[in-house]
Amino acid sequence: MPLWKQILLCVVVVILAAGGWYAFQHRESSGSGAGAAAGGGGGRAGGGGPTLVVTEAVASEVESDQVRSVGTVKVPRSIKIYPQVSAIVNEVLFKAGDKVVKDQPLVRLDDSDQLVALDLANVALKDARSALDRAQKLSASRNLALSALEDAQSVERKAQIAVLGAQIALDRRTITAPFEGVVGLSDLAVGDFVTSSTVVTTLDDVSTLLVSFLVPERYAGRVAAGQAVTATAASKPDATISGKVTSIDTRIDPTARTLKVEASLDAAAASAVGVKPGMSVVVALGFEGQQRVAVSALSIQWDRTGSYVWSVVEDAAKRMPITVLERQSGRVLVSGDLKEGDKVVVEGLQRLREGSKVVEFATAATGAKASGDATGS
Repeated sequence: MPLWKQILLCVVVVILAAGGWYAFQHRESSGSGAGAAAGGGGGRAGGGGPTLVVTEAVASEVESDQVRSVGTVKVPRSIKIYPQVSAIVNEVLFKAGDKVVKDQPLVRLDDSDQLVALDLANVALKDARSALDRAQKLSASRNLALSALEDAQSVERKAQIAVLGAQIALDRRTITAPFEGVVGLSDLAVGDFVTSSTVVTTLDDVSTLLVSFLVPERYAGRVAAGQAVTATAASKPDATISGKVTSIDTRIDPTARTLKVEASLDAAAASAVGVKPGMSVVVALGFEGQQRVAVSALSIQWDRTGSYVWSVVEDAAKRMPITVLERQSGRVLVSGDLKEGDKVVVEGLQRLREGSKVVEFATAATGAKASGDATGS
């Protein structure tokens, strides 16, 4: 093929490729323009008229301010019980989980030697009292010196003390509960040899349960004794345990910047969900917040400058920048230039521009009512 034909063919191919590229680049804009021309009045009341929107009035609600903290459950009194003497175990009178009363026997130790000692002390006391009785009679008839009477009185007093000592030694062979509570596990068995360093069992006063938790220092001035709290345990997270603040620390931890607080919990409710001393629970402490304006979550939009809503002022759309503070089941507490009663757009947002005219097709409440009436008919 001659060179000029080759050049001509190349030129034709280039022209066709350029034409195809141009048509492809302008296809979407041409289609959008045609669609806009065909349906330009789709979102407006009549071609080129105001935008139809649904609005909702701005409400006012109280902001909820709540502190949630992980706390540790404890009891007012919790001790380990030790023997006061070294001896052989004769009886174990409890099992783990038993509720006991004050002075209830828990363990009896071998007391045979102490019983003998008490008997001897009682015999000695009886003899001393008989001798004192004779001495008093002789002294009354002036047949006994005063010093001899005093010696008899001293012997009798020493015998009383010996009986008391023998009784104390005998009593120490029975280990009792020092207060009412629940006993824990024990490894003791009959025949074991225990000393004063052997742990017999644990005893917890579960009549009241306490939980200690930390509160950020910014709430330090708002926490008060008697303030209501709620707690939830991992064993049953859907159950709520009520309680109230009982003690507040006098100092802020300078490292963590927190305040230590103690609260008492409903012991019956805590026991029902399996809460035990040493367990962790999530404590919620609520504070009454400020009155804030509330808008529907549907009305909020975002762009690179932040969040905003469209307010209707004199039948025109006005952009109102806001700051989201808290979400409450479909409504959002915000701060900004809005006030209670203002109207904000909840439907038709995408077609709005600053200052564009709008027509309220319905308020959110009216629209819901109309929908319900239509369903009923």
